[in-house]
Amino acid sequence: MVVLFLALICAPGLQAQDSSTTKPEPATTKPQNQSATKPDDATRVVGVIPAFNVSNDINAPALTASQKFHLFTKTSKDPFNLIMPAINAVILSSGGVSSGYGSGFGGFAKKYGSSIADSISGNFFRLYAFPALLHEDPRYFRMDHGPVGKRTLHCFTSTVWTRTDDATFRFNWSKLLGTSASAGLSNAYYPAENRGAKLTFSRIGLSYLMEVGTNSLKEFWPDLARKRKKKK
Repeated sequence: MVVLFLALICAPGLQAQDSSTTKPEPATTKPQNQSATKPDDATRVVGVIPAFNVSNDINAPALTASQKFHLFTKTSKDPFNLIMPAINAVILSSGGVSSGYGSGFGGFAKKYGSSIADSISGNFFRLYAFPALLHEDPRYFRMDHGPVGKRTLHCFTSTVWTRTDDATFRFNWSKLLGTSASAGLSNAYYPAENRGAKLTFSRIGLSYLMEVGTNSLKEFWPDLARKRKKKK
């Protein structure tokens, strides 16, 4: 509820910036960049994991604030992001983590609800709020070719180095601030024994590791998919 409230407040003001701060090129003038100016709803890794924030064109036109909001909503309501929190809840239950929620169906439901809230708030801050406010690009730009080692390094560096709306590069503040805001917000609904600075920093670190992993899938899965097609 907190995240949705923030979205309703921020959306009009941030989208109003589009006409003055960003002037994306119409898709009709450069059809080759159409997928870059609007998130591709058909893009998935392993055919399941949504990768709507992927672009193969580092020179693609910047996303407007409304397109960043679209990216957030499409990602958040995708079925995969409703299933994964359930898997997380099962893992937490089997590992004895988040024991403050209790056991049984009631405890599982609470864990699932908190995982959903984590996912929504993480996407909200990471894909929309801070990228729109700071004029940073929330997309992952694939190298698409080159040595495996260099491309693997790119998966890591993309979490700390990002493109801005004016096509320059700088420290990825949206990732750091977005992850920190989401992890901090979780203290509002996590049980007392699962709150605190130590656990908050642990969630931030885990978020970076998970993003490196998803970046790697986004980087290399198209290559694997092409090889599979060739074999067939």
